[in-house]
Amino acid sequence: MKTSFKSLLLLAAFGAFATTSCSEKTKENAEATADSAATDAANNTQQAADATSNAVDNAADATKNAAEGVKADVAPEKGDTAVVVDKPADKLVEETK
Repeated sequence: MKTSFKSLLLLAAFGAFATTSCSEKTKENAEATADSAATDAANNTQQAADATSNAVDNAADATKNAAEGVKADVAPEKGDTAVVVDKPADKLVEETK
């Protein structure tokens, strides 16, 4: 079988076109994959931020509830006789009975 120069030239041109087409398709797929990965990363970051915010809110609520519980525990009750004076002591403080 005899191959002419034109046949070889046509085969080379087709090979270059096929390679270029595949390369562009691969590039488009890579770009779509990168965009998808960026979107996924952004969504995951947002979900992590929301979870952190919720955890902080829950911790703040728990702290508030605990503080209210402590206030209720130390609130003056009937029969309490202690008097607390908010006055700095510059001398020896003696306990009175």
